Amino acid sequence: MKKILFIGFLLFVQYGFAQQQPTDVQIRYALNLFGQNLKKHNIKSISDVLDETFHVAEYRDRDLTNVLPQLINPVVLDTVYFEPIVKKNDKIYAKMVAVPKTGPKMQSWLRMNNFLAFERIGHFEQLMGLQDPVFQELQPAKLLAKTALTRSSGLMFVEVSITGSDKRYNFLFDSGAGATTLSEGLATSLNLKVNQKAIDIKTAGNAGQFKTIDTLGLNIADVKVRGKQVVVANLSNLQAAVGHQLDGIIGFDLLKDYQIAVNLDDREMSIYNFGYFEPIGKNILPIQLTNNIPKVNVKLKVDGVDYPTKLTFDTGAGGSIYGNYFLNAYTHGLVDKLKYKSTSASMDLNSQISKSEIGLIDEIEIAGMPLSNPSIALDLPAEQPAYGFTQHGLLGMSLIGRFNLLFNYNLNYIELKPNKTFSTPLVPLYILGLGFKQEGNKYILKHVDEKGTAYQAGLRTGDELYFINKIKPTSVDQITQELRGLAKNAIVIEVIRKQKTMKFDLKKLSI
Repeated sequence: MKKILFIGFLLFVQYGFAQQQPTDVQIRYALNLFGQNLKKHNIKSISDVLDETFHVAEYRDRDLTNVLPQLINPVVLDTVYFEPIVKKNDKIYAKMVAVPKTGPKMQSWLRMNNFLAFERIGHFEQLMGLQDPVFQELQPAKLLAKTALTRSSGLMFVEVSITGSDKRYNFLFDSGAGATTLSEGLATSLNLKVNQKAIDIKTAGNAGQFKTIDTLGLNIADVKVRGKQVVVANLSNLQAAVGHQLDGIIGFDLLKDYQIAVNLDDREMSIYNFGYFEPIGKNILPIQLTNNIPKVNVKLKVDGVDYPTKLTFDTGAGGSIYGNYFLNAYTHGLVDKLKYKSTSASMDLNSQISKSEIGLIDEIEIAGMPLSNPSIALDLPAEQPAYGFTQHGLLGMSLIGRFNLLFNYNLNYIELKPNKTFSTPLVPLYILGLGFKQEGNKYILKHVDEKGTAYQAGLRTGDELYFINKIKPTSVDQITQELRGLAKNAIVIEVIRKQKTMKFDLKKLSI
């Protein structure tokens, strides 16, 4: 027993010391060791001291084993020294001067955490012909551009220009997209060179076989979006589902190079460099990037029990929470604990439709802020997928859209600020069992679930929506907003069926 207590005390002491600020001597030692290994081209020793969040430009995770040798080996250095050292925002910064055997010296900055692990090294970006991101981080954030956002089906769209065309195109802003996607029709109309051999790519939250374009010049409000590869996909079905012109999808390729501020109150996107803001907000949501897609920690409350879990932060998903097989297992059978359970359907880039069990849980807590009665759609395959419990699903715009956002992929966080919609009660519109499809200026009920309250009220698949609350709809987003009024009052829907106008009452949703 004494031995166990002693070991426990020793671990406590080690942990306690590890949390302390490192001394200047320790910092100097770590820096000098790094400089020596850089001169010796010692890839292994350099890799050993890199933090798990370390990346070079868009290269992360397994790519680094190929990228680092290409950067380090060709440069023969004579001297490496560090001056000055700056402590800021609970981080350690140092200016590195690298003097090569031939050619001009290079000055860059690096960032370490309090465990003396290297989080970012600007020297490597400079060798790639890019700006030093750590140096930018030490300067006040600089506004580069502002552009308007449009909304449809809860999602966000931004105008993008393409080199060689004088038109502007509508792209979905999708933090769940690991690569930029261009619509197949637009690629053809612009006569762009498309690689005809399809390859495996994960984008917009889904893996699949896609054709690609090697390079494509994109700009948002004159800010250049630098991507490594553009995916080409048929977006027509997805466009019909979201009720908005969809020329492409953009996410990581924008977020990796800039800080992106999204103000949903003003429907505006602001693009900044990676400078700092004073003061930084308190509602910070740390992110972990995997395959260029952000994962965040949240807390679900089900039947009064808290379940901390990890979800993809996905602005390209229109619902609240989408859970997988492992979330169901982790919560000991969530599918049987859902309130007001029904069925739902969603569509991916391959136009594949998957059905889910959907219902309400007590609460979700995001960056310390609770939201009551969120819905969860659970996809439960017949067989267990062959991957682990590292992620339990994704977080969509029905919840994300209640915040104004600041994405900082350089420091691996998203700042959340409640917007005007934050306190509005969540309305479980899935209970209606309705799905709309836009056909020109018409809005057709493409799906009316027999178990839904809309079917019980008399609506049927194929009806054309004529009026909702005496308003003639002009967008899917407008229809959704009107339906949200069911949280307070019943509403009247008029449809055209077989050339006849019919009225139906939808009852107030009481949750």
